[in-house]
Amino acid sequence: MIQNKLLQEPDFLIPYPIRFWVYLFSLIPSLACSIFVLYHLLIDKVLHNALNNHVIIVLLLNNLVYQLIDIPLSLSFYHLGNVWPASPILCLFWMFIDETLFSLSLILVGGASIQRHILIFHKQWLSTNKKRIFIHYLPIGVLCFYCIVFHFITILFPPCQNRFNYNMSVCGYPLCYYDIRPMLVWDIAINKMLPTLTIVVFSIALLVRVLLQRRRIHQHIQWRKHKKMTIQLLAI
Repeated sequence: MIQNKLLQEPDFLIPYPIRFWVYLFSLIPSLACSIFVLYHLLIDKVLHNALNNHVIIVLLLNNLVYQLIDIPLSLSFYHLGNVWPASPILCLFWMFIDETLFSLSLILVGGASIQRHILIFHKQWLSTNKKRIFIHYLPIGVLCFYCIVFHFITILFPPCQNRFNYNMSVCGYPLCYYDIRPMLVWDIAINKMLPTLTIVVFSIALLVRVLLQRRRIHQHIQWRKHKKMTIQLLAI
């Protein structure tokens, strides 16, 4: 299979024991930070009600699930050297979690890149509860629903037969639907390339719009004030 072949060689570049300890030492502070930030965003009503924090909350929940499920499965594999228990059900579950959460993070950040323009330049679009439901809440829900349903169908009920390799991480990642060209093109183009392109284009556009608006209202543009945002956008 296409993806399986791509993963076979790089899988052994870094010894499993080293990967295990790197993952473990990274997981502990990462998990603590996720819980800490998520706790304050959910407890503090001001932060919780701020529209710009809603996507961040969903992303944190998404990452928390990844840290609690996907990373421990990887730790088990790197510790034992194989998938345990060697079960097709575990492999399907692992692939579903891994692929869904990765795609969901990418798609949500892409959606957030668009919503930032609305929150900054078109606040009147969110002036009523009805507008907020259709323009803010509904898109987030639709993106999450689409991502979960797409991977639920393609991974758990694919129109082909997956072949698992219990001696490789994520059971060799045997996504057999990658051998079906229309599904492969859709997954790469819509779930991977489109969100990435959206993030880049709309982030750069946001920076340009902010700078142009400041010039338009005759305010002096100070590089220090925009340096942090510029670095963040260029780092995407």
